[in-house]
Amino acid sequence: MKAIENVFVSENTMKRRGKIHSNKWDKYLDDYDNYVKEYKKHYKNSQNGDEISLSLYPYMRAKWEDLKERIIKGYDKKCLTKKQVKRVIKINMNTV
Repeated sequence: MKAIENVFVSENTMKRRGKIHSNKWDKYLDDYDNYVKEYKKHYKNSQNGDEISLSLYPYMRAKWEDLKERIIKGYDKKCLTKKQVKRVIKINMNTV
């Protein structure tokens, strides 16, 4: 009886960890989506000659690459769900 209770507790713990882990990646994807939108806005402004956007562009490009690398590492470690992978693809297609 004790072994069954231990298995049940460990299964529930793993489910909760999975939800928390998934929520963490959802937050990363929210940040990534918002950052890509901001990046696109500054890119368009820099094309029109906005000096502030031109000065922010290199910093934003580097930050965007860091966020993208973090998501790629998460995908490689199989931390992302299928829904989250589809969301990453959708965000990346908006930048193209």
